[in-house]
Amino acid sequence: MTAPSLSRNLWGRRFDSPLILAGGTAGFGRELALLDCWDRVAALVSKSVTLKPREGNPPPRIQETEYGLLNSIGLANPGVNSVVQQEINGSVNIPCPLIVSVAGEEEEEFHRVVEVLEGSPMPWAYEINVSCPNVASGGLPFGSEPSAVERISRAVARVSSRPFAVKLTPNAGDMVETALAAQEGGASGLTVCNTFLGMKMDWRTGSTLIPRKVAGYSSPALLPLVVARVWQVSRTVSIPVLASGGVARGEDVLELLAAGAEMVQVGIRLMRRPRAASELFREAEELLQ
Repeated sequence: MTAPSLSRNLWGRRFDSPLILAGGTAGFGRELALLDCWDRVAALVSKSVTLKPREGNPPPRIQETEYGLLNSIGLANPGVNSVVQQEINGSVNIPCPLIVSVAGEEEEEFHRVVEVLEGSPMPWAYEINVSCPNVASGGLPFGSEPSAVERISRAVARVSSRPFAVKLTPNAGDMVETALAAQEGGASGLTVCNTFLGMKMDWRTGSTLIPRKVAGYSSPALLPLVVARVWQVSRTVSIPVLASGGVARGEDVLELLAAGAEMVQVGIRLMRRPRAASELFREAEELLQ
C-alpha cells in the first residue's frame, strides 16, 4: 500500500505541496518575500488585473465579522500595462510560480489582458475571474451565464500559451453547468470558488459599514459549501479543480483533496498568519502520518 502524500501534479508540473496562496491575499508576493514566508507555498495567485486602471470601491472595503471577513475591494489595480512594468517584472525573485488573476468589465477585456501578459516571462498560468460583474449586461457576473464563460474561455485559449483556470462564482447559476462550459471553451482548470455574497448591518440604524452594502464573504464556516461544490464539479469535468474557500486547518486541506481538488488555495488564514501555508502543511502531514 502506497503511503499517502501531499505531493501533487498540476499542468505538467510536480509540487511537494498542494497549497496555493489565493488571489487578493498576497498582492504580487513582494511583502511575503520580505517576510520570508514561502515555505510550502506551491504557487501564488496575484490580485486581479484589468485592462485599464481601477480605483476600486470607496472605503471602508473590509469588515471583520464574528466568523469571517467581508471584502469589497472592487478590483482596484493600476491596469495591466502598469502591472507588467511595476509589479510582475518586479516579482522575479518570488520562489514559486506566479498565477496572474485576470478580470474585466466586458467579455473582450479578458483576452486582451492576457495578450499583454503574454509579453512577460513571469506568469506561469492565469486565473480568469469570471465572478466580476459584466458591465455591458447590467452588472450580473459573467459566471452566471455559461455561454459567456465558454466564449471568454475560448477567446483566452486562442491567445494564451499558458494554462489557465476559470474562477467560478457561487452566487449565480448552476456551477456544474458553468464548469462544463469553461472546459468546453478550452480552460485548463477550474477554481471552485470565489467568495459568497454577504452583508453585516447595524440593526439599530439599518446602516452598513461597507458603502456598497453587499460584499464578498470569506469564512471557515463556508467549508462544507465549498467541499460540496468541489465534489460536484470534480466528478463532472476532466480538468483539474483548484479548491478555494473555508480553509482554516490542515484537516480542511485534506477534506478538499478528498472531495476531488488537485490543489487548495489559502486565503483568509493567510491574512492573519503570513506563514499559513507552512502551518497548514505541517498539520495535514501530521494527520497523514
